[in-house]
Amino acid sequence: MRDGAPADAAVPGIAPFGSDGTAVYLDGTGRVLDMGAAKDSDRTREASALECTPVSGRDNPHRSSTGVAASGHGWCQKGNCCNDRAKVFNCLYEWFTDNTWRQQACSETKTLKPGGGSTDRTAARRDCRGTQRTSWRNHVEVDVIGEIDTGEKPLSQAEVNCRV
Repeated sequence: MRDGAPADAAVPGIAPFGSDGTAVYLDGTGRVLDMGAAKDSDRTREASALECTPVSGRDNPHRSSTGVAASGHGWCQKGNCCNDRAKVFNCLYEWFTDNTWRQQACSETKTLKPGGGSTDRTAARRDCRGTQRTSWRNHVEVDVIGEIDTGEKPLSQAEVNCRV
């Protein structure tokens, strides 16, 4: 139960403007996810100075061109990092009326070179049960190989004619 209502009473829909600060992310089993980019408080200033910041590329969630499915992609750009390889994955989240973003699909983790394009990206995809307009988010995570990098999980959000 959440806010006194049964969990199964929540349905997918359009996220209200300004709901970001109170929304909760859930994984595929219903457990709460920490989507913050907070740094470890124990990390030293020296380690923070050694961090690099890759550019985490992602597109807006959208209907797949190959069927009735929600789709999103992730890639990376080098940013100020030295290494030219990173482990990248992305996940799609659908908004529900109990103010939760529920994980619906994640890509495989791929080792990519910076750049993107149709071959250097990850893809998360989830088949739709219906075509009602629904809010979706695509989060991407980039972990530069061999370097300490920042831990952001940037997102793109869009309304898509797809409902799981």
